[in-house]
Amino acid sequence: MKTLLRNFLSVLRRFQMAVGLNIIGLSVAFTAFLVIMMQVSHDHSFDRCHPKAGRIFLAELCDSVMANGRVIYPGAFSDVLIASSPHIEAGTMITPYDKRNYLSVGEGSYAEGFREKVTTCHPAIVDIFGFSFVEGDKDCLSDPEKAIIPESMAHRMFGSEPAVGRQIHFKEAVWTKAGRDLTVGGVYRDFPDNTQLGNTIYSAIDASFRKPTEWGGSNWLCYLLLDSPESAKVVEDNFNRTFDFSQIWGCENLHLRLLPLEELHYMNMQDIWGSNSLRTQSPEMVRLLFLIAWLILLIAAVNYMNFSTALTPMRIRSINTQKVLGSPASALRLSLLVEAAAICLMAYLLALVWVYLLDRGQYLSFVEADISLLPNLPIVLVTGGIALLVGSLSGVYPAYYITSFPPALVLKGSFGLSLNGRRLRTVLIGFQYIVSVALIVGACIIQLQNYFMRHYALGFDQDQIMITELSRDLCIKHKDAFTGQLMKYPDIEGVAFSAQKVGGEDAYSTYEFTHKEEAFPGFFLSVSPSFLDVMGIEVTDGNCFSPSDDKDGNFHFIFNETARRANGLEVGEMVDMGWGPGRITGFIGDVALTSLREEEQNIAFCVSPDNKFQWLSYAYIRLRAGADVTKAVDRLREVVSGLDASYPLEVEFYDSLYNQLYHREEFVKKMVTGASLLAILISVVGVFGLVIFETEYRRREIGIRKVYGATVTDILLMFNRKYLSIVVVCFVLATPVAYLFAAGWLENFAYRTPVYWWVFALAFGIIFLVTFLTVSFQNWRTANENPVDSMKE
Repeated sequence: MKTLLRNFLSVLRRFQMAVGLNIIGLSVAFTAFLVIMMQVSHDHSFDRCHPKAGRIFLAELCDSVMANGRVIYPGAFSDVLIASSPHIEAGTMITPYDKRNYLSVGEGSYAEGFREKVTTCHPAIVDIFGFSFVEGDKDCLSDPEKAIIPESMAHRMFGSEPAVGRQIHFKEAVWTKAGRDLTVGGVYRDFPDNTQLGNTIYSAIDASFRKPTEWGGSNWLCYLLLDSPESAKVVEDNFNRTFDFSQIWGCENLHLRLLPLEELHYMNMQDIWGSNSLRTQSPEMVRLLFLIAWLILLIAAVNYMNFSTALTPMRIRSINTQKVLGSPASALRLSLLVEAAAICLMAYLLALVWVYLLDRGQYLSFVEADISLLPNLPIVLVTGGIALLVGSLSGVYPAYYITSFPPALVLKGSFGLSLNGRRLRTVLIGFQYIVSVALIVGACIIQLQNYFMRHYALGFDQDQIMITELSRDLCIKHKDAFTGQLMKYPDIEGVAFSAQKVGGEDAYSTYEFTHKEEAFPGFFLSVSPSFLDVMGIEVTDGNCFSPSDDKDGNFHFIFNETARRANGLEVGEMVDMGWGPGRITGFIGDVALTSLREEEQNIAFCVSPDNKFQWLSYAYIRLRAGADVTKAVDRLREVVSGLDASYPLEVEFYDSLYNQLYHREEFVKKMVTGASLLAILISVVGVFGLVIFETEYRRREIGIRKVYGATVTDILLMFNRKYLSIVVVCFVLATPVAYLFAAGWLENFAYRTPVYWWVFALAFGIIFLVTFLTVSFQNWRTANENPVDSMKE
């Protein structure tokens, strides 16, 4: 055993680069595996933090083919549903909207402003979702003048002082709340990030907003707690049999379906009205990440097996000597297995260091999961076991095969060039190449689609636009002063307003428009008269809004061309959207206000009388070309501070909005690109090990060839020919797989990039070049050796 260890250490010293590359390659593979599995676990455990998660269901209305549904409904419907069955232990309505309210804590000069989301609900939400309290009374929501806040918010607002009993003053009305003040009645522990519930302010809906006759607007999600998961079907059947769905406008042909909370994250909610507030993920994407994690680990294991085999020529004489001296084959095999497992364990421990450094440095901010080691201890321990298993399995074949030959055959040194040995190594390196080509093609296609989305002609000029959300008082009382003071700054060219953040969203307020007694749905965007000019949206037919349009008492509409073509609209015609008729002023070209995952929708920009129905809380400030952005932001803060000193101003640009909109695609791009680079690295290490193997066995042959006139180029071509042939065969095998993956992934987008032929050529070129350089680099020294020295070996 000591002799084997001494020989092994000698080999490690002799081939430091090959050994170092293998350990680094394995450690990076384990790092990638750990991070990806943490993300997969994050998605898989979504909403499972709630003690009663298995019995919680979200109510959905859908048609007979489980499509064209909705998850938001009138308040009266939720009340009827909650009371419809004895199998429903409790139920809660929840506001699905993400609007953050302007509030302050403290008095007088000590008042500090915040913008926080307020979720109004039924008090039963606390028991349904299992809120855990660190301070206060869990039943405090029975008092509509009280609220509960998360622990992180309590620290942010009140520091280390107790939060219960403190006042929160709202500077603007909170929907479904009559008053402007709430008292903190409890502080709950923050929910983890992977849940549908947010860490927001929760308060009960005021009684004046809970009307049993409210069957009009749809503004609520409804969660139910059942006595058992099996009762869901009974509740559905009973409700569908007894409820008159015609009470809800447009729902005559729909029926109730209960969606399990634990499965909600993986559901396709693309065509479900009101689902934009739900956090969903494509199960295909999670499965892809899971597959990538195991592929990386597999090619790392294959590579290590190749490496173990490559060291055989340098160790086999020592092994044979031990056999001659009486060491049993089983002991030798065990020794080799322990060595293989030890190297994998070293790589795994190094991987833990990489993950720790990545987490501390926040280098993987695009990963949604928490990648710190302690919260993911089960994954860390399981991966450690996998590392030992990978080392053992990777060492089984070399250990068994090396010790199974008779001493005579070993002494001849023919094992390395035996037919079975060559076939094994060719298959192993071929598998690595196939995976590498497929991952490179996938990474290129994802990169092209992301580039296509980020450079798509949106139909408006998003450059040099600052966006900020204002309070209700600033919008209504000080809008003219706000605009006038900003326009005095020479770097600001224009100011406009809208009721919703335009661009960077996948859904907007949707209304039904009536034109010539025909109804059609469309996005409704209430804006100021200057909005289209400031945003650089060109009117293609008719006229733009005029400055007086919001003061003449009428609605004015400008539709996009999609709405015009689909519904036969013309300039000057009347359209009614339920609040009163309005005239079509003009048309604009199609503008991409949603992500390219969605098809172009009917869009109506509207200037309404005195902004009667929606206050325009979002301000858009256009800067002149070449403006100093930092100074412009400072000027904006100065103006807002002069109007409301405690208002917590936040400024955004369209770059950040579209980063958020395409966060999912960016995440997939980075993960697949990282995996492809890792696959290339591991393949290089594998080829490096094989070349070491063959060089050692063919050193005498190389010397003889040089004596007979072979040049260095001839020697390099001799070695490269074999490996480059493997590259060609593997490319042919990998191309169909890569194409199917790319085409399938692109189906997720309504607008997508073509699958270019040169992507496959690029993947082939990368693998071809990397292989050529690796083989040539390792063989250069041997090809330049004195042939006399080579033939002495």
